[in-house]
Amino acid sequence: MMRNQPAALLIVGLLSVTTAASAVIRPSQRHEAGGNKTGRYISEGFFAGGEHTVTTAKLKDIRRAKSNEGFERIVFDLDPQVDDKESVPYFQVQAAPEEGRFVMSIWANVQYDFDSAHVSKNFAKSAHFKRLNVIPRLEEGLTIIEFTLAPEAGKKTPKFEVFRLAHPARIIMDVI
Repeated sequence: MMRNQPAALLIVGLLSVTTAASAVIRPSQRHEAGGNKTGRYISEGFFAGGEHTVTTAKLKDIRRAKSNEGFERIVFDLDPQVDDKESVPYFQVQAAPEEGRFVMSIWANVQYDFDSAHVSKNFAKSAHFKRLNVIPRLEEGLTIIEFTLAPEAGKKTPKFEVFRLAHPARIIMDVI
């Protein structure tokens, strides 16, 4: 067994060098969810934005609409439970088309203050999504909302953009 140990260490060493080299060459998949729409749609990676200092918020509504420009817009109306009512909690939105879903993670304790029947009815008209799931809290300070892609939408890779707005605080996701 001692004779095979140097060969095993060499293989592990080569694999770790190859992995580290790949990570250096590969560009970042993180995109900033800034304060305005840029028209910069992506199909891989994730958008991140918001403030780590906002640790509690109310999710007042989740709305969706089809735009005249060809994208579907999802709006998350928030009420941050801090002095700065324009800030949104830190969040990430990632597409996982191979899994047939989008996942939004909000790093805050979020209270739900919306009519779930109205939201479900509104999403029944969606061209991109067949279902919206608010995942029960698994961990303190983390809220997860999952959008399941409609079968027709899953045949092509969706592109999306995420940004945030103030007056009032909102997170917006546009999908084409």
